Amino acid sequence: MSATRFSRWTGGLRIGVDFFDRSAAPRSPSGEPSRGLVDRMTDLAHPGIDVARVHPAIAVFFTDTAELDLLIRSRWRFPFGALWRLLRHAMRAIGQFVLPAREGRIATRVLDIDRARDGRADARAVIRTYAERGEVMQVVAYATFEAGGARYMSTAFPLPGGQIAGILRLDPIGRDDEGRLAVALTSRGGEAGIWYVIGAASIRLPLGEHLALWAAGSPCAPGDLDASALPGATLVGRHEQRVFGVRFVTHDYWFKPLDRGAPPRT
Repeated sequence: MSATRFSRWTGGLRIGVDFFDRSAAPRSPSGEPSRGLVDRMTDLAHPGIDVARVHPAIAVFFTDTAELDLLIRSRWRFPFGALWRLLRHAMRAIGQFVLPAREGRIATRVLDIDRARDGRADARAVIRTYAERGEVMQVVAYATFEAGGARYMSTAFPLPGGQIAGILRLDPIGRDDEGRLAVALTSRGGEAGIWYVIGAASIRLPLGEHLALWAAGSPCAPGDLDASALPGATLVGRHEQRVFGVRFVTHDYWFKPLDRGAPPRT
């Protein structure tokens, strides 16, 4: 398992869907190729959560990520929505963080990358694109990080001259009638947080992430996350992003399997 907090990725003027193909010759894994953000739910274990109780539909998001079709609907708060419409043109030119202005259907690709170049022992890349036109939404390298007996998700979004790095903790947020957990990835608590990394320097940013996930139809899911928005959805989510504690956007997510595939690993 990786003991390194941040990756080594630094972007040039253009990131784009082929960033890791250009920058890190895909590795030939000695074992099974990566299928998800993590290899198994135990990679995110800590004393505050029993990862064996995470709902199987949620576990798929983590361990078989590319097997899920995704619908996003974004709600920007004023004046951030107007600012984002201006900034989005620049982000499209860079090829990173092209978040939806309102709605998007997203395809996901998981890519094994050169872990020696990344610096984290379990790193893998995830490329998310708009399904209808192949335009990049985001390019990110995922791994895990351990500190104080707790495991965290470590994310790296390459940008020109550096990267945005997030250390996120998996926390329980509710359970269904069978005791299966809904969870959230959060940038608060323990070692979690968001940084801008440039070279050996890391600057803590006033940004916050909270991605909550529920099995579709779960009694603890918000009533307005109607699974019928994406017929066949097995998983719903709500992703709030904040700056200086002020929420600037909320993304609602609906996921459905592309096919049955293999059962998730635990």
